[in-house]
Parts: sequence; structure tokens; C-alpha cells
Amino acid sequence: MKLKVIVYNKTRKYAGHTIEISISLNDTISEVKKKICEITEIPVQVQYIIFGVHHLNDEKTLEYYGIRDGYTIYSVPTFVEIPELPNL
Repeated sequence: MKLKVIVYNKTRKYAGHTIEISISLNDTISEVKKKICEITEIPVQVQYIIFGVHHLNDEKTLEYYGIRDGYTIYSVPTFVEIPELPNL
């Protein structure tokens, strides 16, 4: 099945973009994070996955949350990178 993932991360090239991942209904949220990392290079440990108004637990499956083909989830970072500023 295919999922759309909207990526919120203001300093990376995928910020605000929608990516599409191929995944199984029985895959865990942890596996979803790995797929997102493969495409965006956003580390798994800083991804916070949201569906609707719910934060998704790493150990639960897509099926557990009722997520189906074509649905959209959100990847939100747990921190924001701040670029180095020059000394003035």
C-alpha cells in the first residue's frame, strides 16, 4: 500500500513536502519511520508521527490505527535545527 507523508522540518530539503512510501498494513510505526529516513535522511529517533490528532506509538501497526492505502500521515521533528550564525 502507499502512504503519503507530509514532512515538517524547516531546515531540510523535504520541509513541507509530501513524499510517498510503499509499506505493508502490518508494518509498525517504527518501520514507517525507517522508510521516511531512507528518503529524507531525517533520523528515526527525532521523528514524531501523527495521524489525525493522534501521536503514533512505534510498536503499533498501521492496521491498529486504521490507516489505509492513500491516507496521509505527518512526520514532525522533535527538535528544530538552528543553523550557525556568523559572529558579527
